[in-house]
Amino acid sequence: MKESKDIKNTGDDSSQPVFSRRRFIKSVGVASGTLMVGGLMAGAKVNAAEDKNGTFDYIIVGAGSAGCVLANRLTEDRAVRVLLLEAGGPDNSEVISTPIRLIELWKTAYDWAYDTVPQKHANNRSLFWPRGKTLGGSSSLNGMIYVRGHASVYDAWEKAGNKGWGYQSVLPYFKKSEDYELGANAFHGQGGPLHVTVNYKPHVVTKAMVDAAVQAGHPYNPDHNGADIYGVGFNHLNTKDGKRQSTAVAFLRPALERSNLSLITNARVHKVTFDGKRCSGIVYEQDGKLQQVMVRKEVILSGGTIESPRVLMLSGIGDEKQLRKFNIPVVHHLPGVGKNLHDHNLLPVIYEGKKEIPAPDDPGIQVLHAQLFAKSDEKLPGPDMQPLFFNVPYYAPGQAGTGNAFTLSAAGVTPSSRGELRLTGASVNDPLHLDPNVLATDYDVKTLITSIKMMRKIANQPALAEWRGREIYPGEDKTTDEQLAEYCRSAVVSYHHQVGTCAMGNSKMAVVNHELKVRGVTGLRVADASIMPMVTSGNTNAPVIMIAEKAADMIKASAKA
Repeated sequence: MKESKDIKNTGDDSSQPVFSRRRFIKSVGVASGTLMVGGLMAGAKVNAAEDKNGTFDYIIVGAGSAGCVLANRLTEDRAVRVLLLEAGGPDNSEVISTPIRLIELWKTAYDWAYDTVPQKHANNRSLFWPRGKTLGGSSSLNGMIYVRGHASVYDAWEKAGNKGWGYQSVLPYFKKSEDYELGANAFHGQGGPLHVTVNYKPHVVTKAMVDAAVQAGHPYNPDHNGADIYGVGFNHLNTKDGKRQSTAVAFLRPALERSNLSLITNARVHKVTFDGKRCSGIVYEQDGKLQQVMVRKEVILSGGTIESPRVLMLSGIGDEKQLRKFNIPVVHHLPGVGKNLHDHNLLPVIYEGKKEIPAPDDPGIQVLHAQLFAKSDEKLPGPDMQPLFFNVPYYAPGQAGTGNAFTLSAAGVTPSSRGELRLTGASVNDPLHLDPNVLATDYDVKTLITSIKMMRKIANQPALAEWRGREIYPGEDKTTDEQLAEYCRSAVVSYHHQVGTCAMGNSKMAVVNHELKVRGVTGLRVADASIMPMVTSGNTNAPVIMIAEKAADMIKASAKA
Protein backbone atom coordinates (compact mmCIF):
# COMPACT_ATOMS: atom_id res chain seq x y z
CA MET A 1 0.00 0.00 0.00
CA LYS A 2 1.50 3.31 -1.06
CA GLU A 3 1.47 6.49 0.91
CA SER A 4 -1.67 8.63 0.62
CA LYS A 5 -1.62 12.39 0.89
CA ASP A 6 -4.00 14.48 2.93
CA ILE A 7 -5.88 16.69 0.50
CA LYS A 8 -8.72 19.12 0.94
CA ASN A 9 -11.87 18.83 -1.11
CA THR A 10 -14.35 21.68 -0.86
CA GLY A 11 -17.97 20.56 -1.10
CA ASP A 12 -20.31 22.72 -3.16
CA ASP A 13 -23.17 24.71 -1.67
CA SER A 14 -25.79 23.82 -4.28
CA SER A 15 -28.02 21.68 -2.07
CA GLN A 16 -31.69 22.19 -2.76
CA PRO A 17 -33.67 22.13 0.47
CA VAL A 18 -37.18 20.81 0.62
CA PHE A 19 -37.64 22.32 4.06
CA SER A 20 -38.08 25.80 2.63
CA ARG A 21 -38.87 27.91 5.69
CA ARG A 22 -35.71 28.11 7.81
CA ARG A 23 -31.93 28.70 7.53
CA PHE A 24 -30.75 25.48 5.88
CA ILE A 25 -28.09 26.43 3.27
CA LYS A 26 -24.38 26.73 3.97
CA SER A 27 -21.29 25.53 2.14
CA VAL A 28 -19.59 22.39 3.37
CA GLY A 29 -15.92 21.42 3.30
CA VAL A 30 -14.49 17.94 3.81
CA ALA A 31 -10.99 16.63 4.32
CA SER A 32 -10.03 13.57 2.33
CA GLY A 33 -7.39 11.03 1.45
CA THR A 34 -6.66 9.69 4.91
CA LEU A 35 -5.96 6.42 6.62
CA MET A 36 -7.15 6.21 10.21
CA VAL A 37 -5.45 3.78 12.56
CA GLY A 38 -6.01 3.53 16.30
CA GLY A 39 -8.22 6.62 16.24
CA LEU A 40 -5.59 8.80 14.56
CA MET A 41 -5.40 10.26 11.05
CA ALA A 42 -2.16 9.62 9.19
CA GLY A 43 -0.79 8.92 5.76
CA ALA A 44 -1.60 5.41 4.56
CA LYS A 45 1.12 2.93 5.48
CA VAL A 46 1.68 -0.67 6.50
CA ASN A 47 0.68 -0.98 10.13
CA ALA A 48 -0.36 -3.50 12.75
CA ALA A 49 -3.66 -4.12 11.04
CA GLU A 50 -2.13 -5.81 8.00
CA ASP A 51 0.46 -8.43 7.27
CA LYS A 52 3.77 -7.42 5.76
CA ASN A 53 2.50 -8.48 2.35
CA GLY A 54 -0.56 -6.23 2.65
CA THR A 55 -3.09 -8.98 3.30
CA PHE A 56 -6.05 -8.56 5.65
CA ASP A 57 -8.33 -11.17 7.16
CA TYR A 58 -11.41 -9.14 6.27
CA ILE A 59 -11.99 -6.25 3.90
CA ILE A 60 -15.17 -4.21 4.33
CA VAL A 61 -16.20 -2.07 1.37
CA GLY A 62 -18.20 0.93 2.58
CA ALA A 63 -18.02 2.64 5.99
CA GLY A 64 -21.74 3.34 6.12
CA SER A 65 -24.58 2.22 8.34
CA ALA A 66 -23.56 -1.44 8.04
CA GLY A 67 -19.82 -1.14 7.45
CA CYS A 68 -19.10 0.76 10.66
CA VAL A 69 -20.98 -1.87 12.68
CA LEU A 70 -19.08 -4.70 11.00
CA ALA A 71 -15.74 -2.99 11.59
CA ASN A 72 -16.54 -2.71 15.29
CA ARG A 73 -17.80 -6.24 15.79
CA LEU A 74 -15.19 -8.05 13.71
CA THR A 75 -12.28 -6.27 15.42
CA GLU A 76 -13.55 -7.43 18.81
CA ASP A 77 -11.40 -10.46 17.98
CA ARG A 78 -7.95 -8.93 18.31
CA ALA A 79 -6.43 -11.80 16.36
CA VAL A 80 -8.01 -10.69 13.07
CA ARG A 81 -6.91 -7.84 10.84
CA VAL A 82 -9.61 -5.70 9.23
CA LEU A 83 -9.49 -3.06 6.50
CA LEU A 84 -12.44 -0.69 6.05
CA LEU A 85 -12.64 1.44 2.90
CA GLU A 86 -14.92 4.44 2.36
CA ALA A 87 -15.43 6.27 -0.94
CA GLY A 88 -16.20 9.52 0.87
CA GLY A 89 -14.23 11.55 3.36
CA PRO A 90 -14.30 11.92 7.15
CA ASP A 91 -17.48 12.97 8.94
CA ASN A 92 -15.82 15.83 10.82
CA SER A 93 -18.40 18.48 9.99
CA GLU A 94 -20.70 20.35 12.33
CA VAL A 95 -23.34 20.16 9.62
CA ILE A 96 -23.39 16.37 10.03
CA SER A 97 -23.44 16.41 13.82
CA THR A 98 -26.14 19.09 14.16
CA PRO A 99 -29.53 17.39 13.61
CA ILE A 100 -31.43 20.39 12.30
CA ARG A 101 -28.92 20.99 9.50
CA LEU A 102 -29.43 17.67 7.71
CA ILE A 103 -30.78 19.12 4.45
CA GLU A 104 -27.65 21.25 4.07
CA LEU A 105 -25.80 18.01 3.32
CA TRP A 106 -27.76 17.26 0.14
CA LYS A 107 -25.79 17.72 -3.09
CA THR A 108 -22.53 18.40 -1.28
CA ALA A 109 -19.33 16.36 -1.10
CA TYR A 110 -21.04 14.28 1.60
CA ASP A 111 -23.77 13.08 -0.77
CA TRP A 112 -23.73 10.64 -3.69
CA ALA A 113 -26.69 12.70 -5.01
CA TYR A 114 -28.19 10.10 -7.34
CA ASP A 115 -31.03 10.77 -9.77
CA THR A 116 -33.32 8.11 -11.17
CA VAL A 117 -34.21 7.88 -14.81
CA PRO A 118 -37.54 9.55 -15.69
CA GLN A 119 -40.33 7.56 -14.06
CA LYS A 120 -42.99 6.68 -16.60
CA HIS A 121 -45.67 6.20 -13.93
CA ALA A 122 -44.77 9.48 -12.19
CA ASN A 123 -45.24 11.93 -15.06
CA ASN A 124 -41.74 11.19 -16.38
CA ARG A 125 -40.10 12.92 -13.43
CA SER A 126 -36.63 11.96 -12.20
CA LEU A 127 -36.46 11.38 -8.46
CA PHE A 128 -33.57 12.67 -6.34
CA TRP A 129 -31.92 10.14 -4.03
CA PRO A 130 -29.49 11.62 -1.50
CA ARG A 131 -27.18 8.95 -0.04
CA GLY A 132 -24.37 9.45 2.43
CA LYS A 133 -20.84 9.57 1.02
CA THR A 134 -18.85 9.90 4.22
CA LEU A 135 -18.08 7.92 7.34
CA GLY A 136 -21.40 6.66 8.66
CA GLY A 137 -22.89 6.65 5.16
CA SER A 138 -26.55 7.55 5.13
CA SER A 139 -26.67 7.43 8.94
CA SER A 140 -24.67 10.67 8.67
CA LEU A 141 -27.22 12.16 6.28
CA ASN A 142 -30.62 10.80 7.33
CA GLY A 143 -33.42 12.05 9.58
CA MET A 144 -32.14 10.06 12.59
CA ILE A 145 -35.45 8.22 13.04
CA TYR A 146 -35.04 4.87 14.79
CA VAL A 147 -37.76 2.48 13.56
CA ARG A 148 -37.50 -1.29 13.21
CA GLY A 149 -40.66 -2.04 11.25
CA HIS A 150 -43.41 -4.59 11.76
CA ALA A 151 -42.65 -8.20 12.69
CA SER A 152 -44.62 -9.52 9.71
CA VAL A 153 -41.98 -8.39 7.22
CA TYR A 154 -39.16 -10.28 8.93
CA ASP A 155 -41.40 -13.34 9.25
CA ALA A 156 -42.07 -13.06 5.51
CA TRP A 157 -38.34 -13.03 4.84
CA GLU A 158 -37.99 -16.27 6.78
CA LYS A 159 -40.99 -17.92 5.12
CA ALA A 160 -39.37 -17.16 1.76
CA GLY A 161 -36.49 -19.46 2.69
CA ASN A 162 -34.22 -17.20 4.74
CA LYS A 163 -33.67 -19.24 7.88
CA GLY A 164 -32.97 -17.20 11.00
CA TRP A 165 -34.43 -13.92 9.73
CA GLY A 166 -37.86 -14.09 11.40
CA TYR A 167 -38.74 -11.40 13.90
CA GLN A 168 -37.96 -13.43 17.02
CA SER A 169 -34.54 -14.27 15.56
CA VAL A 170 -33.61 -10.69 14.69
CA LEU A 171 -35.01 -8.98 17.80
CA PRO A 172 -31.91 -9.85 19.90
CA TYR A 173 -29.72 -8.06 17.35
CA PHE A 174 -31.80 -4.89 17.57
CA LYS A 175 -31.44 -5.03 21.35
CA LYS A 176 -27.71 -5.77 21.14
CA SER A 177 -26.97 -2.47 19.39
CA GLU A 178 -29.26 -0.34 21.48
CA ASP A 179 -28.70 2.06 24.34
CA TYR A 180 -32.34 2.82 25.00
CA GLU A 181 -32.88 5.96 27.02
CA LEU A 182 -35.66 4.47 29.16
CA GLY A 183 -33.79 1.30 30.05
CA ALA A 184 -33.87 -2.33 29.00
CA ASN A 185 -37.07 -4.34 28.68
CA ALA A 186 -38.47 -7.16 26.53
CA PHE A 187 -38.10 -5.08 23.36
CA HIS A 188 -35.19 -2.78 24.14
CA GLY A 189 -31.55 -3.02 25.09
CA GLN A 190 -29.40 -0.74 27.18
CA GLY A 191 -25.64 -0.29 27.13
CA GLY A 192 -25.18 -0.94 23.41
CA PRO A 193 -23.21 1.47 21.20
CA LEU A 194 -26.23 3.17 19.59
CA HIS A 195 -28.06 5.69 21.75
CA VAL A 196 -31.82 6.01 21.22
CA THR A 197 -33.35 9.25 22.51
CA VAL A 198 -36.98 9.24 23.63
CA ASN A 199 -37.33 12.12 26.09
CA TYR A 200 -37.44 15.48 24.34
CA LYS A 201 -39.83 18.38 23.99
CA PRO A 202 -41.56 18.23 20.60
CA HIS A 203 -42.32 21.26 18.49
CA VAL A 204 -45.69 22.82 19.35
CA VAL A 205 -47.13 22.14 15.88
CA THR A 206 -45.84 18.57 15.89
CA LYS A 207 -47.62 17.97 19.19
CA ALA A 208 -50.80 19.45 17.73
CA MET A 209 -50.55 17.04 14.77
CA VAL A 210 -50.20 14.06 17.10
CA ASP A 211 -53.16 15.24 19.19
CA ALA A 212 -55.20 15.68 16.00
CA ALA A 213 -54.38 12.13 14.87
CA VAL A 214 -55.66 10.81 18.20
CA GLN A 215 -58.83 12.88 17.75
CA ALA A 216 -59.19 11.31 14.30
CA GLY A 217 -59.31 7.86 15.87
CA HIS A 218 -55.69 6.67 15.84
CA PRO A 219 -54.38 5.26 19.14
CA TYR A 220 -51.48 7.05 20.80
CA ASN A 221 -48.40 4.82 20.78
CA PRO A 222 -45.41 5.85 22.91
CA ASP A 223 -43.18 3.13 21.44
CA HIS A 224 -43.36 2.13 17.77
CA ASN A 225 -40.53 -0.32 18.46
CA GLY A 226 -42.35 -2.12 21.24
CA ALA A 227 -45.12 -4.69 21.36
CA ASP A 228 -47.33 -2.83 18.87
CA ILE A 229 -46.31 -0.60 15.98
CA TYR A 230 -49.74 0.82 15.16
CA GLY A 231 -50.91 4.30 16.00
CA VAL A 232 -49.42 7.76 16.26
CA GLY A 233 -46.54 8.90 18.41
CA PHE A 234 -43.25 10.74 18.67
CA ASN A 235 -40.21 9.27 16.96
CA HIS A 236 -37.35 7.56 18.68
CA LEU A 237 -34.20 9.34 17.52
CA ASN A 238 -30.56 8.40 17.02
CA THR A 239 -29.28 11.49 18.80
CA LYS A 240 -27.32 11.97 21.99
CA ASP A 241 -26.83 15.22 23.90
CA GLY A 242 -28.32 17.10 20.95
CA LYS A 243 -25.93 15.58 18.39
CA ARG A 244 -26.40 13.02 15.62
CA GLN A 245 -25.60 9.42 16.57
CA SER A 246 -24.45 7.96 13.27
CA THR A 247 -22.86 4.52 13.10
CA ALA A 248 -19.53 6.32 12.60
CA VAL A 249 -19.98 7.98 16.00
CA ALA A 250 -21.51 5.01 17.79
CA PHE A 251 -19.54 2.08 16.34
CA LEU A 252 -16.54 3.23 14.31
CA ARG A 253 -14.90 5.78 16.58
CA PRO A 254 -14.55 3.33 19.49
CA ALA A 255 -13.26 0.63 17.11
CA LEU A 256 -10.56 2.94 15.74
CA GLU A 257 -8.84 2.72 19.11
CA ARG A 258 -8.00 -0.90 18.22
CA SER A 259 -4.72 -1.59 16.45
CA ASN A 260 -6.26 -4.34 14.30
CA LEU A 261 -8.49 -1.94 12.31
CA SER A 262 -7.38 0.21 9.38
CA LEU A 263 -9.64 2.73 7.68
CA ILE A 264 -8.95 4.37 4.34
CA THR A 265 -11.18 7.26 3.28
CA ASN A 266 -11.66 8.64 -0.24
CA ALA A 267 -10.94 5.15 -1.57
CA ARG A 268 -13.26 4.20 -4.43
CA VAL A 269 -13.44 0.44 -4.87
CA HIS A 270 -13.41 -0.55 -8.54
CA LYS A 271 -13.90 -4.28 -8.22
CA VAL A 272 -13.50 -7.43 -6.22
CA THR A 273 -10.76 -9.76 -7.49
CA PHE A 274 -11.03 -13.53 -7.80
CA ASP A 275 -8.83 -16.59 -8.01
CA GLY A 276 -11.21 -18.75 -9.98
CA LYS A 277 -14.40 -18.30 -8.01
CA ARG A 278 -12.66 -17.60 -4.72
CA CYS A 279 -12.57 -13.93 -3.68
CA SER A 280 -8.95 -12.84 -3.38
CA GLY A 281 -9.16 -9.10 -2.61
CA ILE A 282 -10.16 -5.73 -4.01
CA VAL A 283 -8.89 -3.00 -6.31
CA TYR A 284 -9.48 0.60 -5.24
CA GLU A 285 -8.57 4.06 -6.44
CA GLN A 286 -7.22 6.89 -4.35
CA ASP A 287 -5.76 10.15 -5.60
CA GLY A 288 -6.01 8.86 -9.15
CA LYS A 289 -3.92 5.75 -8.47
CA LEU A 290 -5.10 2.15 -8.39
CA GLN A 291 -4.17 -0.02 -5.43
CA GLN A 292 -4.76 -3.72 -4.82
CA VAL A 293 -5.26 -5.31 -1.43
CA MET A 294 -5.47 -9.04 -0.77
CA VAL A 295 -7.80 -10.80 1.66
CA ARG A 296 -7.30 -14.00 3.59
CA LYS A 297 -10.87 -14.80 4.68
CA GLU A 298 -13.66 -12.63 3.28
CA VAL A 299 -14.62 -9.42 1.53
CA ILE A 300 -17.89 -7.90 2.74
CA LEU A 301 -19.69 -5.42 0.50
CA SER A 302 -21.51 -2.79 2.54
CA GLY A 303 -21.84 -0.07 -0.07
CA GLY A 304 -25.61 0.06 0.13
CA THR A 305 -28.44 -0.66 -2.28
CA ILE A 306 -26.80 1.25 -5.13
CA GLU A 307 -23.06 0.75 -4.76
CA SER A 308 -22.93 -2.92 -3.69
CA PRO A 309 -24.59 -4.23 -6.87
CA ARG A 310 -22.46 -1.85 -8.93
CA VAL A 311 -19.27 -3.39 -7.48
CA LEU A 312 -20.61 -6.91 -8.02
CA MET A 313 -21.36 -6.24 -11.68
CA LEU A 314 -18.03 -4.49 -12.32
CA SER A 315 -16.39 -7.53 -10.73
CA GLY A 316 -18.08 -9.92 -13.17
CA ILE A 317 -21.03 -11.05 -11.06
CA GLY A 318 -24.42 -10.31 -12.56
CA ASP A 319 -26.51 -10.91 -15.65
CA GLU A 320 -23.99 -12.25 -18.18
CA LYS A 321 -25.74 -10.55 -21.11
CA GLN A 322 -25.36 -7.13 -19.50
CA LEU A 323 -21.76 -7.80 -18.47
CA ARG A 324 -20.72 -8.93 -21.92
CA LYS A 325 -22.32 -5.81 -23.40
CA PHE A 326 -19.57 -3.83 -21.67
CA ASN A 327 -16.82 -6.47 -22.13
CA ILE A 328 -16.72 -7.27 -18.43
CA PRO A 329 -15.33 -10.81 -17.90
CA VAL A 330 -18.02 -12.99 -16.34
CA VAL A 331 -17.04 -14.62 -13.06
CA HIS A 332 -20.53 -15.92 -12.30
CA HIS A 333 -23.90 -15.47 -13.97
CA LEU A 334 -26.23 -14.08 -11.29
CA PRO A 335 -29.19 -12.42 -13.02
CA GLY A 336 -30.75 -10.99 -9.85
CA VAL A 337 -27.97 -8.46 -9.24
CA GLY A 338 -29.52 -5.01 -9.54
CA LYS A 339 -33.06 -6.32 -9.82
CA ASN A 340 -35.85 -6.00 -7.21
CA LEU A 341 -35.08 -2.30 -6.67
CA HIS A 342 -37.82 -0.62 -4.63
CA ASP A 343 -38.36 2.22 -2.20
CA HIS A 344 -40.92 3.75 0.12
CA ASN A 345 -43.15 6.45 -1.36
CA LEU A 346 -43.72 9.83 0.31
CA LEU A 347 -46.28 12.43 -0.75
CA PRO A 348 -46.61 15.94 0.75
CA VAL A 349 -50.00 17.10 2.04
CA ILE A 350 -49.26 20.72 2.99
CA TYR A 351 -51.24 23.29 4.95
CA GLU A 352 -50.58 26.99 5.20
CA GLY A 353 -50.13 28.21 8.74
CA LYS A 354 -53.04 30.28 10.04
CA LYS A 355 -50.49 32.09 12.17
CA GLU A 356 -46.70 32.23 12.22
CA ILE A 357 -45.25 28.78 12.92
CA PRO A 358 -42.29 29.15 15.27
CA ALA A 359 -38.90 27.91 14.15
CA PRO A 360 -37.16 25.20 16.17
CA ASP A 361 -35.10 27.02 18.76
CA ASP A 362 -32.70 24.17 19.56
CA PRO A 363 -30.23 22.85 16.94
CA GLY A 364 -30.56 19.45 18.61
CA ILE A 365 -34.28 19.46 17.84
CA GLN A 366 -35.20 18.64 14.26
CA VAL A 367 -38.34 18.66 12.15
CA LEU A 368 -38.98 14.90 11.94
CA HIS A 369 -40.59 14.24 15.30
CA ALA A 370 -43.77 12.26 14.76
CA GLN A 371 -45.25 9.51 12.63
CA LEU A 372 -48.25 7.26 12.22
CA PHE A 373 -48.49 3.57 11.32
CA ALA A 374 -51.76 2.34 9.84
CA LYS A 375 -53.30 -0.12 7.36
CA SER A 376 -55.16 0.67 4.17
CA ASP A 377 -56.92 -2.69 4.57
CA GLU A 378 -57.49 -4.47 7.87
CA LYS A 379 -56.76 -7.83 6.21
CA LEU A 380 -53.10 -6.87 5.75
CA PRO A 381 -50.56 -8.60 8.05
CA GLY A 382 -48.89 -5.29 8.92
CA PRO A 383 -49.03 -1.55 8.28
CA ASP A 384 -48.66 -0.32 4.72
CA MET A 385 -48.75 3.40 5.55
CA GLN A 386 -46.26 5.43 7.60
CA PRO A 387 -47.25 9.10 7.35
CA LEU A 388 -44.56 11.44 8.61
CA PHE A 389 -45.37 14.77 10.28
CA PHE A 390 -43.24 17.86 9.58
CA ASN A 391 -43.56 21.21 11.35
CA VAL A 392 -42.26 22.82 8.12
CA PRO A 393 -43.42 22.56 4.50
CA TYR A 394 -41.97 19.59 2.60
CA TYR A 395 -42.43 20.57 -1.03
CA ALA A 396 -41.91 18.19 -3.89
CA PRO A 397 -39.63 19.47 -6.69
CA GLY A 398 -41.52 21.94 -8.83
CA GLN A 399 -44.05 22.81 -6.16
CA ALA A 400 -44.30 26.40 -4.97
CA GLY A 401 -45.88 27.82 -1.86
CA THR A 402 -45.52 29.75 1.33
CA GLY A 403 -42.74 29.14 3.81
CA ASN A 404 -45.13 29.39 6.73
CA ALA A 405 -46.71 25.94 6.49
CA PHE A 406 -46.66 22.42 7.91
CA THR A 407 -46.85 18.99 6.31
CA LEU A 408 -48.73 15.78 6.95
CA SER A 409 -46.93 13.48 4.50
CA ALA A 410 -48.91 10.62 3.06
CA ALA A 411 -46.77 7.52 2.67
CA GLY A 412 -46.79 3.98 1.33
CA VAL A 413 -44.28 1.59 2.88
CA THR A 414 -45.08 -1.82 1.38
CA PRO A 415 -44.80 -1.03 -2.35
CA SER A 416 -45.52 -3.75 -4.87
CA SER A 417 -43.73 -1.97 -7.75
CA ARG A 418 -40.27 -3.25 -8.58
CA GLY A 419 -37.51 -1.78 -10.73
CA GLU A 420 -33.85 -2.35 -11.49
CA LEU A 421 -30.36 -0.90 -11.46
CA ARG A 422 -28.09 -1.38 -14.50
CA LEU A 423 -24.62 -0.42 -15.59
CA THR A 424 -24.17 2.00 -18.48
CA GLY A 425 -20.48 1.26 -18.93
CA ALA A 426 -17.52 -0.71 -17.62
CA SER A 427 -16.11 2.10 -15.46
CA VAL A 428 -16.95 2.81 -11.84
CA ASN A 429 -17.39 6.42 -12.93
CA ASP A 430 -20.08 5.69 -15.51
CA PRO A 431 -23.53 6.75 -14.29
CA LEU A 432 -25.94 4.04 -13.26
CA HIS A 433 -29.35 3.45 -14.80
CA LEU A 434 -31.57 3.74 -11.71
CA ASP A 435 -35.19 2.82 -12.33
CA PRO A 436 -37.32 2.01 -9.25
CA ASN A 437 -40.42 1.95 -11.49
CA VAL A 438 -42.43 3.83 -8.85
CA LEU A 439 -46.24 3.71 -8.85
CA ALA A 440 -46.30 0.98 -11.48
CA THR A 441 -49.12 -0.84 -9.67
CA ASP A 442 -52.65 0.26 -8.81
CA TYR A 443 -52.07 -0.83 -5.22
CA ASP A 444 -49.22 1.64 -4.72
CA VAL A 445 -51.31 4.53 -6.03
CA LYS A 446 -54.41 3.52 -4.06
CA THR A 447 -52.38 3.30 -0.86
CA LEU A 448 -51.21 6.89 -1.28
CA ILE A 449 -54.77 8.05 -2.05
CA THR A 450 -55.98 6.37 1.15
CA SER A 451 -53.13 8.03 3.04
CA ILE A 452 -54.01 11.49 1.62
CA LYS A 453 -57.58 11.12 2.82
CA MET A 454 -56.31 10.06 6.22
CA MET A 455 -54.08 13.15 6.43
CA ARG A 456 -56.97 15.41 5.50
CA LYS A 457 -59.10 13.94 8.25
CA ILE A 458 -56.31 14.55 10.77
CA ALA A 459 -55.76 18.10 9.55
CA ASN A 460 -59.40 18.97 10.13
CA GLN A 461 -59.45 17.97 13.81
CA PRO A 462 -59.82 20.58 16.58
CA ALA A 463 -56.22 20.20 17.78
CA LEU A 464 -54.94 21.79 14.56
CA ALA A 465 -57.62 24.46 14.23
CA GLU A 466 -55.42 27.29 15.53
CA TRP A 467 -52.60 26.38 13.10
CA ARG A 468 -54.41 25.14 9.98
CA GLY A 469 -54.94 27.51 7.09
CA ARG A 470 -55.77 26.57 3.51
CA GLU A 471 -54.66 23.28 1.98
CA ILE A 472 -51.83 24.17 -0.38
CA TYR A 473 -51.25 20.66 -1.77
CA PRO A 474 -52.96 18.65 -3.17
CA GLY A 475 -55.40 21.59 -2.93
CA GLU A 476 -58.98 21.65 -1.73
CA ASP A 477 -60.26 21.40 -5.33
CA LYS A 478 -58.72 17.90 -5.67
CA THR A 479 -61.56 15.70 -4.42
CA THR A 480 -61.97 12.66 -6.69
CA ASP A 481 -59.76 9.58 -6.66
CA GLU A 482 -58.75 10.35 -10.24
CA GLN A 483 -57.59 13.83 -9.27
CA LEU A 484 -55.71 12.47 -6.27
CA ALA A 485 -54.10 9.77 -8.39
CA GLU A 486 -52.81 12.45 -10.74
CA TYR A 487 -51.46 14.36 -7.77
CA CYS A 488 -49.65 11.21 -6.63
CA ARG A 489 -47.94 10.91 -10.00
CA SER A 490 -47.04 14.60 -10.08
CA ALA A 491 -45.65 14.89 -6.56
CA VAL A 492 -44.48 11.51 -5.22
CA VAL A 493 -40.96 11.65 -3.79
CA SER A 494 -38.62 9.12 -2.27
CA TYR A 495 -38.77 8.25 1.41
CA HIS A 496 -35.03 7.51 0.93
CA HIS A 497 -35.31 3.82 1.83
CA GLN A 498 -34.08 2.05 -1.30
CA VAL A 499 -33.53 -1.70 -0.91
CA GLY A 500 -33.47 -5.06 -2.63
CA THR A 501 -30.79 -5.08 -5.35
CA CYS A 502 -28.80 -7.99 -3.85
CA ALA A 503 -31.82 -9.81 -2.49
CA MET A 504 -31.50 -12.62 0.02
CA GLY A 505 -33.23 -15.91 -0.81
CA ASN A 506 -33.01 -19.22 -2.61
CA SER A 507 -34.75 -18.44 -5.90
CA LYS A 508 -32.92 -18.07 -9.22
CA MET A 509 -33.08 -14.27 -8.79
CA ALA A 510 -31.60 -14.30 -5.28
CA VAL A 511 -28.11 -12.81 -4.98
CA VAL A 512 -27.13 -13.91 -1.47
CA ASN A 513 -28.22 -16.82 0.68
CA HIS A 514 -29.52 -16.60 4.26
CA GLU A 515 -25.93 -16.24 5.49
CA LEU A 516 -25.47 -13.28 3.09
CA LYS A 517 -22.91 -15.20 1.03
CA VAL A 518 -22.93 -14.28 -2.65
CA ARG A 519 -24.20 -17.24 -4.63
CA GLY A 520 -21.79 -19.04 -6.93
CA VAL A 521 -18.57 -17.73 -5.39
CA THR A 522 -16.77 -18.06 -2.06
CA GLY A 523 -15.24 -15.55 0.32
CA LEU A 524 -17.70 -12.78 -0.56
CA ARG A 525 -20.76 -11.48 1.30
CA VAL A 526 -23.09 -8.51 1.10
CA ALA A 527 -24.41 -6.89 4.28
CA ASP A 528 -26.53 -3.77 3.83
CA ALA A 529 -30.03 -2.72 2.73
CA SER A 530 -29.56 -4.32 -0.68
CA ILE A 531 -30.09 -7.81 0.78
CA MET A 532 -33.67 -7.10 1.86
CA PRO A 533 -36.01 -9.20 -0.31
CA MET A 534 -38.81 -6.80 0.61
CA VAL A 535 -38.50 -3.46 2.37
CA THR A 536 -39.32 -3.21 6.04
CA SER A 537 -42.50 -1.32 6.95
CA GLY A 538 -40.63 1.63 8.40
CA ASN A 539 -37.35 3.52 8.18
CA THR A 540 -34.49 1.29 7.11
CA ASN A 541 -31.49 2.49 9.14
CA ALA A 542 -32.20 0.47 12.28
CA PRO A 543 -32.82 -2.70 10.21
CA VAL A 544 -29.51 -2.20 8.37
CA ILE A 545 -27.68 -1.94 11.68
CA MET A 546 -29.42 -5.17 12.75
CA ILE A 547 -28.36 -6.84 9.48
CA ALA A 548 -24.74 -5.89 10.16
CA GLU A 549 -24.91 -7.16 13.74
CA LYS A 550 -26.26 -10.50 12.56
CA ALA A 551 -23.77 -10.65 9.68
CA ALA A 552 -20.87 -10.13 12.08
CA ASP A 553 -21.95 -13.11 14.16
CA MET A 554 -22.34 -15.28 11.05
CA ILE A 555 -18.88 -14.26 9.82
CA LYS A 556 -17.34 -15.07 13.19
CA ALA A 557 -19.11 -18.44 13.23
CA SER A 558 -17.81 -19.29 9.75
CA ALA A 559 -14.26 -18.50 10.85
CA LYS A 560 -14.56 -20.99 13.70
CA ALA A 561 -16.10 -23.75 11.58
